Amino acid sequence: MRKFGIGIGLSLIILATGCGRDQEIVRYDIVEPHWKAEHITPELEVRAIKAKDVLNYCEQGELLNDIEEDHLSLLGVTFASRMPFTEPDTETYSFNELTFVEGDAVYVICKSEPLEEYRAVKLEARPEFLKDETARQIPLLPSVVSGTEAIQEKLSSEDAIRPYGQDLTIRPFLDSLYTISSGFNGSIEFGIEDDGVFTSYLNFAPYVVRDDTHVALGYGMKTKKPYMLMSSDGIHYGQYSLNDDEVRDGVDNLNVRTLLEGDTLKPLEPFPLYELTYESNGQKMTKTISIRFKPNPFIMKPTDTDAISIGYVHKYPYHPGVSFNHPDAVSIEGQGYEQLIEALETGTSSTKNGEVGEYRYLTLMKGNRGQKFELSYHKRSKKIDVFVKDMETGNVFKLSSVGAETFQELFPQAFE
Repeated sequence: MRKFGIGIGLSLIILATGCGRDQEIVRYDIVEPHWKAEHITPELEVRAIKAKDVLNYCEQGELLNDIEEDHLSLLGVTFASRMPFTEPDTETYSFNELTFVEGDAVYVICKSEPLEEYRAVKLEARPEFLKDETARQIPLLPSVVSGTEAIQEKLSSEDAIRPYGQDLTIRPFLDSLYTISSGFNGSIEFGIEDDGVFTSYLNFAPYVVRDDTHVALGYGMKTKKPYMLMSSDGIHYGQYSLNDDEVRDGVDNLNVRTLLEGDTLKPLEPFPLYELTYESNGQKMTKTISIRFKPNPFIMKPTDTDAISIGYVHKYPYHPGVSFNHPDAVSIEGQGYEQLIEALETGTSSTKNGEVGEYRYLTLMKGNRGQKFELSYHKRSKKIDVFVKDMETGNVFKLSSVGAETFQELFPQAFE
């Protein structure tokens, strides 16, 4: 009941003082010292940029399910990361990847979590930091060509196939080697026969560096199973079981014939790649392995800009990339954070400051945005005045009596 009463009291005070306050106290923005942002050009040059220049793009504009262009050119990829504010807390860690491409219009493709899919937004024009960037055209669709003799020779090397800790001896079919060039955004799938079941073996995304993938078939001499062999460098190959119950149990006298000389893969259109002939239970069998390209749709769910809401009081200034430990920083979130914001909003402009205490700073984090304050206090006979100074604008605010009382209840460490 006490907290409920405080919440009502704060709301009444905000209503009473809000009209007389000519400056906004809580105003979230990108706090540059919290972030490290770098842009990688199509020529692989890396340059530092301001996080504020890029983090807003995917929170604005209409999300696209697809980019309908006949051609696209790459303007570069930007990474913006924020390290955890405290250890071992990971809530405030943030990683953002933004790829800028250009066709008849300019687009940004965003990823705000390592395991999340991509979002796409159409921009009105190039961002200012890309005004003079030279774009590099990129293929929209992947292509498949027969492997060169040089790549075949590397596949025949004794150390080419790594059996992932298993006791396997795999004989590669050198003539089955293909090289797959990356498309813009999608996956390569393989399917056996016409049962409609395709399994994704390879994903590619709109990166600056776009490596080819080398694919071949192999035969386990002990297991008698066929394997898909894949390599991103043409030197070391991993092996993957085929998604077919019959061949997964082992076959005899396996032979492979290639069916595709080279082509550009069209979306969701299967291309016959290999013909397998083998014996199973004394019967001669034939099966076809097909390849297809499946575009990855962009997700239509907006970025959660309020994913985190945490407030910290801390003893020392924040240094980029250096996390605090308890008790140098103390946090509050949930309902406590809401009460903190209400307490701050009771503040009125002040020309005075208080005295500095042990906890000298207050940092707010709301999604990717935040705000920094300096704290000071003035002790009176029966209560303590709390002052907050916006470190960006220099404006000082004095909290109301109820706001100061709430602040003291939320962060008693600052008053010890």
